[in-house]
Amino acid sequence: MSTLGWIIFLILVLPAIGLLAWIIIVASLVRVPSGSLGLVMARGKATDRTLLPGMHFVFALRRVMVEEYPSVQLAYRADGLGDQENAGFTRQVGDRRGNRAAFDRLEVSGPPLRAILGDRTEATVVVTVRFQLVPENLREVHERYGPNGVFSIVRDQTARAVLGALADVDHGIEQFFGEQRLACERRLADAVRGALTAHGILMTGFVLGAVELGRTGEVIQATVRARYELERERAEAETRTLRALNDADLQKQLSTPSDDAWRYRETDLWRELVNRTEALNVALRAGPGPAPAATTPGPEETPTDASDPETAA
Repeated sequence: MSTLGWIIFLILVLPAIGLLAWIIIVASLVRVPSGSLGLVMARGKATDRTLLPGMHFVFALRRVMVEEYPSVQLAYRADGLGDQENAGFTRQVGDRRGNRAAFDRLEVSGPPLRAILGDRTEATVVVTVRFQLVPENLREVHERYGPNGVFSIVRDQTARAVLGALADVDHGIEQFFGEQRLACERRLADAVRGALTAHGILMTGFVLGAVELGRTGEVIQATVRARYELERERAEAETRTLRALNDADLQKQLSTPSDDAWRYRETDLWRELVNRTEALNVALRAGPGPAPAATTPGPEETPTDASDPETAA
């Protein structure tokens, strides 16, 4: 081939080679959006390569897809609020152009846990588990559960660990009250963490919520209320006794022409009048002296003589 032929060949072939290389490079660039993890799938099988958020080079000539999982913390709440059926992730599979995947389920609710405690007391427990997918274990999670099975395994393992820990014979109903509640929460958190770690999931938080004890709880609340109601009755009895003694002393002073006896009783009379009249406004003049109080009757209250405490009572 002549020199002119080589020149023409290079002019035609080199740009074509460069264009082909550029197309391959652009097609091999994969962008994993923020808040996501990318699991590289080769010929439909998961590989050990997990892509963190950002740009990555995945050779385009291989039959490769990228399965996206959320990298943020997920939450499972066993409280009976919300939907828990078919809980999974809405994601885009094999999208090599970096379109952002939409995860519509980052928090899922399930039924509260009904447990039998070590003292055979029945309790309904509400818990919240926060967890995260670990990049190193993403292949194991994908092969065993897939995107639609993550919340299911968290629900099952959480229930198994919590119910097993609460059924310990050394712990009864007292573990939900006072300082023992904190120890109970730590014990349940350790049990759930171990159960999820065995399945490649990292637990990041655990909260022990409300505990419903049924009729046993009603008995406990009635016992607590009875103690405080007894204290209130004792206080009211002492008040009534003192008032009766004061009234007896007042009767002895009625035979004297002095107004000191009525001033002694005036405060109680006005208090009783205000309690009986909701719309009554009381105005007391500031300063010393036995100035009478002025009252403004409500719409249903008839004017009374404020200067006569006996009439006002």
